[in-house]
Amino acid sequence: MEKRSMFGIVFRRLVRRKTAVFGLLVFFLMVLVAFLADLIAPYGPNEMLEGMQYRPPSFAHPMGTDMLGRDVLSRVIHGARVSLGVGIVSMVAASLVGIPLGIISGYYRRWVDQILMRVVDLMLAFPVFLLAIMIMVVLSPSASNVAVALTIVYIPRYARLVRGVVLSIRENEYIEAVRALGIRPWRIFLFHILPNCIAPVMVLVTISVGVAIIAEASLSFLGMGTQPPTPSWGSDLREALTTMELNPWLGIFPGLAILLTVLGVNLLGDGLRDAIDPRLKQ
Repeated sequence: MEKRSMFGIVFRRLVRRKTAVFGLLVFFLMVLVAFLADLIAPYGPNEMLEGMQYRPPSFAHPMGTDMLGRDVLSRVIHGARVSLGVGIVSMVAASLVGIPLGIISGYYRRWVDQILMRVVDLMLAFPVFLLAIMIMVVLSPSASNVAVALTIVYIPRYARLVRGVVLSIRENEYIEAVRALGIRPWRIFLFHILPNCIAPVMVLVTISVGVAIIAEASLSFLGMGTQPPTPSWGSDLREALTTMELNPWLGIFPGLAILLTVLGVNLLGDGLRDAIDPRLKQ
């Protein structure tokens, strides 16, 4: 019988779910748009076109123009860089810090576990968005500081998740065997414990990216995130708020970009979770 890799098995399970494939395509498309923004945007994100203020959607400007005569489509395209950049970078950074903390806490336990988990419990007591706002009050408003704030907020969630995985495998026979052989702890962490944490962390990263995108847009909408004139879906929604009744396209298109991106990420995360779950029969 042909031996199949874990990646191949997960991929086959994933592609059987139409919603997961749709989410993957949407996410890939948004990443591609963000990466190629300079090439595909018809205008510069801050290019002000003379005499083109508040123009409704047309062939020349499919998403219309704003109060300064800037092309909304170009700003939405460039805004993908900020939203996806903050979401992906913050969640990857949080996992890189949270995974080692979770492994150390779950493996050594005792006073190390007590200290780390009490700090984690304290941070988890605050809602994600509230804690992010508290951190942004200390930091100056910018996209990079939003990424820092979301990284800090999500580190405890990754640490808690990984700690639970480590506690479930710590007493397994193969872990006892490698310890009996005198293998150094860092090699046990790297080659025997970490591979068991990859799957649940991948799912959490995928799902959390959507939450981070909403958090970045919300902070920017409140004026605590990305600052004008930098294109951002959240800040563009804030600028459109006062004139949205007369010019609805100013809020509709950035809002649709957020909706579609988060929907795609969530569908991909749900599909990935089901594909990785070994209890599911395929």
